[in-house]
Amino acid sequence: FTLMTMASSTNKSGNKTKPTPSSSSPNSQDEPPPPSELVNIGITLLGTLVAARILSAVSKLATALAAPLAGLYLMSTCPRDDTFDGKRELKRVLRGENLPENHPNKPKGFLEKALAKVSASIEAEAAAFAGCKVDILDIMGAVKIASIRSPTARKDYYWLGAVNKWRFVMMRDISERRPKKE
Repeated sequence: FTLMTMASSTNKSGNKTKPTPSSSSPNSQDEPPPPSELVNIGITLLGTLVAARILSAVSKLATALAAPLAGLYLMSTCPRDDTFDGKRELKRVLRGENLPENHPNKPKGFLEKALAKVSASIEAEAAAFAGCKVDILDIMGAVKIASIRSPTARKDYYWLGAVNKWRFVMMRDISERRPKKE
């Protein structure tokens, strides 16, 4: 593959003649680009570097402003301790309200939902009668973590309180602590 270029020549009187095609050799690709093209590449790279630095500074500024604003928002919308009703929240969890629709343990029909409701009420009342322990941990006034230890079910239940709501997080079995054998 050869490149065709237009070469113009001047005659002895100084007038330009018509350009004539000439083929360049394959080795002409090894020549460096002309200085004007190098200047354009340099200016483009410099502009890209400056734009990246500006975006970085704007990003840091946005983060520096957003973090305190998010903290203030969380502090102003953190639910009070007295809004957590342990028995009601425990009933919701035991009924399966927190489970996704496609979960196999979620009650589907009317009869299953009614039985789950009765079972949850009985279990929550039994836990309250047995003396379940409710703890609420306040984390810098921004969020709260509530836990219920149910001795009848031998489980710990955890909720996160933030943005004016209590959300169920997880349930965990209470492990028996056995003394170490020496």
